[in-house]
Formats: sequence, C-alpha cells, structure tokens
Amino acid sequence: MIKRGILDLVTASALWGTIGIVTQIGYEHNANVFQIILFRSLSSSLLVFMVFRNVKTILDRISLIMGVVAVIFYETYVYSVNILGASLSAVFLYTAPLWVILASKVYLKDEINNRKILASILVVIGVYLIYFSKISIVSIGWGIASGFTYALLIIYSRFMQIKGYKDQEILASQAFWSLPFSLLFLILSPDLTGSSILTGIYLGIVATFLAYIFFYRGMRLTDSITASIISSLEPVFTIIFAIIILHQILTPLQFLGSGIIIFSSILISL
Repeated sequence: MIKRGILDLVTASALWGTIGIVTQIGYEHNANVFQIILFRSLSSSLLVFMVFRNVKTILDRISLIMGVVAVIFYETYVYSVNILGASLSAVFLYTAPLWVILASKVYLKDEINNRKILASILVVIGVYLIYFSKISIVSIGWGIASGFTYALLIIYSRFMQIKGYKDQEILASQAFWSLPFSLLFLILSPDLTGSSILTGIYLGIVATFLAYIFFYRGMRLTDSITASIISSLEPVFTIIFAIIILHQILTPLQFLGSGIIIFSSILISL
C-alpha cells in the first residue's frame, strides 16, 4: 500500500518537471535568468497572499530565514544551470537526499533506515546516468552548492513544520521574503524582456505556488528524506515532457537512469 502523501510528492515532481522545458523555451526567446527569478518571486508572492488571506504574520526571524534560504537556492541553481548547463546541474541537485539524511540524523526527528539510505544512493546513480557527462573540479563545486542549497530548503521547511508553522505560512515566507532579495538582481539586468516575464510568471504560479503546496503537504504526511527522494522524479518527468513537447529521443542510459529513480521512489513509498 502506498504511503500517505506520496501522490502529493509525485504531483509536485511532475510540476517541477516542466521547469526545464519552459525555461529552455524562454531562453530560446532571449529570457534572462535574473529576470525569471524576479518574476517568479513576484507572481508567487501575489498569489500566496490572494489565496491565503488568513496567513499569520511572517515578520518573525524564522520566516525571514526561510526567504533567504529560498532565494539562495533559486539563484545558485539557476546560475549553475546557466554556467554548467541543465544536465550537469541536475546531477548534483539530486544529491540533496544524501544531505537531508545527514541533517536528519543530527537535527530533525525523521526516521533513518537502510531502505532510505539505499534509495538516496540509487537516486544519485540514476540522475547521473540520465545526465551522463564529464565532471571538472569547478563543476563539482557548483554542483555541490546547488545540491546543498536545495537540501537546505527541504530541511528548513521541515524544521518550520516541526515548529508548528502551517504549509501556507511556509510558502508565504518563502515567496514574500525572497522577493526583496530577487529585486537586487534586477540591477544586473535592468532591460526587461517579455519572455523573461512570461517564464517567471509560469514558474511562480505552477512550479512554485502549486508545486510547493503539494510538496509541503506530502512532506508533512511523510518526512524530509522521503520527500527529497520522491522529488528526484523531476528529471524523469522532464524527459517525458521533452519527448512529448520538444520531440527529444531517450538514450539507453536515460532509460536506465529513469528506471533506477522510479525504483528508488517505489522502494521508499512502500
């Protein structure tokens, strides 16, 4: 029997799986990475406060830190994609389950068992096979940074849940407090483009607001380790969408990598 919350996590992964497709289309129409992040933050912030009007104050220190963690992750990941390419960045982004396991052992109350450890290692192997490429020292540095900051976002979100914050309050903290920091990056690219605005709005509504509603609910019903492992289905969904929308062909290694990730998700779900 599938654990409660797994379908929510899979849905979040599917929504995140559209990020690479939409961003690639945006780049083909001269979208700018900094502007994308800005309008992602702006649109998700507006939507959060329009829908969740009963959100309590998010002016405390814990909520502020959530916003800082979120914007550090977004900027690090987008910058690593811009420098290294989506493939190599994704390899390290999904080392996050291993970081989450380490943090769970020290700080969180989530259960750690051999099944979770095995599933986490399989995720790293599966994602690497999907995005097989040579790795340089510089690549390792940026990759570790993106994976670590993603894990930090998951860990801190779980910490807020343990502290009693509601899911909409965590999402509001993430969206609201990441906005002023995102505005700073507009200085680096002040000339707005339509593709940047549209791409950012899509990411704000679909890949942030909707995706994190499902993700936080799923993590609340499971734990941070399970959530980080199931979220690694994102590149699998990206490949599926790429085949359908961009007419890309799946390689044997991508088939193998996808199969390993799906197996790890099933392993952790039972």
